[in-house]
Amino acid sequence: MPTSLRRAPQAHPEDSLPGVVTRTFTTTGDLDYWGSVRHAENAAHVAEELATLVRTGRPAVAREPLAHAVELLLSTLDHADDASGALDNLLNRLLATHAEACRQSAPNPVELADWLVTVQFDTGRWCPVDIWAYGPALGPGGLNHYRAVVRRRWAADPGDLSARDAVERLARWERDTPTLIEVIGGDLKHAAQYGRLARALADIGDPTAARSWAERGLAAHPDDPPGAGLRDFLSRTPR
Repeated sequence: MPTSLRRAPQAHPEDSLPGVVTRTFTTTGDLDYWGSVRHAENAAHVAEELATLVRTGRPAVAREPLAHAVELLLSTLDHADDASGALDNLLNRLLATHAEACRQSAPNPVELADWLVTVQFDTGRWCPVDIWAYGPALGPGGLNHYRAVVRRRWAADPGDLSARDAVERLARWERDTPTLIEVIGGDLKHAAQYGRLARALADIGDPTAARSWAERGLAAHPDDPPGAGLRDFLSRTPR
């Protein structure tokens, strides 16, 4: 995910920004391919203006308009043909800038955690969030609240891909080996599960556990079917 939007001149008074965001990001009806592209282009000007506020030391002014822009864009994506990826790219840039605004001017951490839960689970569209970008603003209290909510959602419905993704991202950021084993390994019926778990553990800096799980996977699936990559992983992982 890009970490910022390019600089843009300040075009609107600060106190008008909430209204500007509402007018710019609100859509009605379905957007076809070109309608989505045009909307992304128009909205990007306001997004760039908000990013400039963050870069120039005024993150508190931009934080709430950025959050509202994210919410409105998620609503638009529910009825838009975004085959070009223009709207999704704009969403990612808005989230990155919002995370930076929160890092510079932290909101209430529990309220931020609840907002992250809302955009991930309650908008009707899958919206993965890079939790490591928000971690500094969440702090221990916000992270504890966020962790409890996403794990509760995952426990209630282990098949919920949004909840599984949120738990896995949090575990990767916190280098939480037991949770990664739980969320990625699961029932460990397939060789690919062992391979993905081994690579995730290596990614978070636990090569000993990574190698152990790859060896277990190869013992259970000596044929090492396509997609598992267990032998290749073990050949590249030091003892």
